[in-house]
Amino acid sequence: MRILLVEDTADLALAVKQHLISEGHTVDLADTLSHAKHFWLVNCDSYDVVVLDIELPDGNGSIFLEAVRSTDKPIGVLILTARSEINDKVHLLDLGADDYLTKPFALAELDARLRSVHRRWLKKPPKTLQLGQVSFDPNQRSVWVNNQQIYLRGKELKLLEALIQAPSYFLEKSALLNKIYALESEVSDNALEVHVSRLRKKMISYGVGIQASRGLGYQLVEITDE
Repeated sequence: MRILLVEDTADLALAVKQHLISEGHTVDLADTLSHAKHFWLVNCDSYDVVVLDIELPDGNGSIFLEAVRSTDKPIGVLILTARSEINDKVHLLDLGADDYLTKPFALAELDARLRSVHRRWLKKPPKTLQLGQVSFDPNQRSVWVNNQQIYLRGKELKLLEALIQAPSYFLEKSALLNKIYALESEVSDNALEVHVSRLRKKMISYGVGIQASRGLGYQLVEITDE
């Protein structure tokens, strides 16, 4: 499995990562909510399971859980939590967690719960992502508006795909540049702004806009009449 491990306690994170690697898994380790968002943006299509701590230094992990579930990607989510109250566990399960593991825990139990969570999602295909009139088919990587296909240029399509996968938070410029240009070098912020401007002009007539915030990045939003 490819696993995104989100845990800020350094010794625990290292021990879990080393154990999972020894079991044959590929592991990306994020120690903050911001790092988790970055890994998710770049590699979300390749993850099988997210192992998610709730108490993070820059926010609550439930925010990331909601973002993952808003995409409807076939990815399991296992919560690591020090909270043992039933209400906390019920809340996380209602948000879309598949299972939870209370700290401290045995690595053997972590392995078993990971296998269980992964099995639940093996046969679940990714669903179409929707925002207002605009929908994105992750299988065909195609964009539709009311059953009519909309054609976008390559990098505009990558930009829309990245933004529609993360409707609940802003995406930083650096993360978007990594997603759009991958290993290409010497790409400026101006290049990204050009693609944002072009995509914004195309999407606005379909009731979808791109909101910019200095220091935070860009977010796809539905335009509503108020």
